Amino acid sequence: MIMKWIVLSSSLTFASGLVSAQPILSVTFAQANQCRDIESKLERLQCFDEVFNTPVTAVKTPTSLNTVQYPSSWIRAVNSEKSRGDTKGFIFNQQDKDKDKDNELSRMWLTETATNISLQGKTSMAPILMLTCFEKISRIQLILPQPIQAGRVTISIPGSPVVTQDWISDNSGYLLRSGRGIPAIDVIKAMISAPQLILRSDVAGIDNLEFDNKNLAEVIKPMREICRW
Repeated sequence: MIMKWIVLSSSLTFASGLVSAQPILSVTFAQANQCRDIESKLERLQCFDEVFNTPVTAVKTPTSLNTVQYPSSWIRAVNSEKSRGDTKGFIFNQQDKDKDKDNELSRMWLTETATNISLQGKTSMAPILMLTCFEKISRIQLILPQPIQAGRVTISIPGSPVVTQDWISDNSGYLLRSGRGIPAIDVIKAMISAPQLILRSDVAGIDNLEFDNKNLAEVIKPMREICRW
């Protein structure tokens, strides 16, 4: 009788675990299906790596960024902001047509540095918000000057309506990313509609970050066209 009770208890525990895991699995498989639609082999592989949290070797940065290893998206955003000049608001970037003629319209990104962070020293940097359209799939990434320990961060965008999501940290801790596709589009629409683009979060270094979104509705038009929303 005792043995039967142990077997029954174990079976119920296992079944309960399966039931609780079903929503997570459904989201994961839905994201994986989006990866299948990516034409570029490299981008498709990167998409699967992100969905299933496959460890990825970070890209080594130039010596000007010391010896820290940053993700390629981090470097892309920083380089974008270096070329900002006197431009205000979000700035538009597009894949070099001469280097990638087959995908000249498939890679676009916007960046904007937080406007309410005081910097000290030439090497200081503020968080950067990057909106991307790669292989016709939208994504949002928050580039951080210092790594965070949290693997998941709750972020709210006070648009119309307010959108609240959990963003995932990558292996390095230097960037947070939204979900691909519809989750990212929902956030971007909230960012466009917000009178002031201020992030709310349960993490102190991210809560209250403010970005200039006055030109966002206009500058994002090419990305909306390519990403079909």
